[in-house]
Amino acid sequence: MNSNIRSSNPRPTTRGPVLIAFECVMGLIFVSFTAVLIGILIEIVGSYTIWKGQGVNHARGLVEQDLGYIAAAPKSLIVDDTVAFSEKMIGYIALPFEKFGILKWYAATVNPDAPSEAVAAEQNKQSSGAKLKKSLTGTTGEVMKFVSKLLVMLMYVTMDVALRLSIALYALPAFILACLVGAVDGLVRRDLRRWSGGRESSFVYHHAKNYTRWALTGGFALYLAWPFGGFNPALMVLVFTVLVAATLSTTIAAFKKYV
Repeated sequence: MNSNIRSSNPRPTTRGPVLIAFECVMGLIFVSFTAVLIGILIEIVGSYTIWKGQGVNHARGLVEQDLGYIAAAPKSLIVDDTVAFSEKMIGYIALPFEKFGILKWYAATVNPDAPSEAVAAEQNKQSSGAKLKKSLTGTTGEVMKFVSKLLVMLMYVTMDVALRLSIALYALPAFILACLVGAVDGLVRRDLRRWSGGRESSFVYHHAKNYTRWALTGGFALYLAWPFGGFNPALMVLVFTVLVAATLSTTIAAFKKYV
């Protein structure tokens, strides 16, 4: 009977450091692709509603703005020259779009050659069949123009997400320091609770742990896909470092007194 119970309730397997690192890398890739997808959808909808008429200029403006924020902090503990690193990174992203002629294609669809007066007069004398053919050609041209604009938007959104990932890389020492401060503060509070006979609360522990995960994943993904300008990355670093430190401290402090 006991053997049946043991076989039906196997012991949970613990995750090693390699598996945890792999999950973190895959999670970062998933968050990045999700941010690009959400960003391109927001750009498409916004180009017809919020920032109507701007086209790809809105996405280009976000990239230029993020480059300006990076130029304000040209050095980091991880990267010596943040500006050169960021420009090289967006250059790699733009390389396939230039190599396959997508940028030239977009420029040709946005600024087509205007027909001369003689050609325009000849077009007015065309038959109904020729006019129908011209209408179909115009529709095809509009579709090609939309597709080319979509691809250029995709390039700029990918650049913007990559720049924000690089900003998070530059701010990584601040996040590590915040985690250390939160861990030390949480351990001190846990020892005080243990030696003073304080009560344990699994409710606080589990909720604080979930908030810590959200601060490290969901909030970061929201920053990557943020479609509006004027958001200084320094404010993001300040908010999320404080949030991570506070939630991690609460998680460790609420951990059970005796292991």
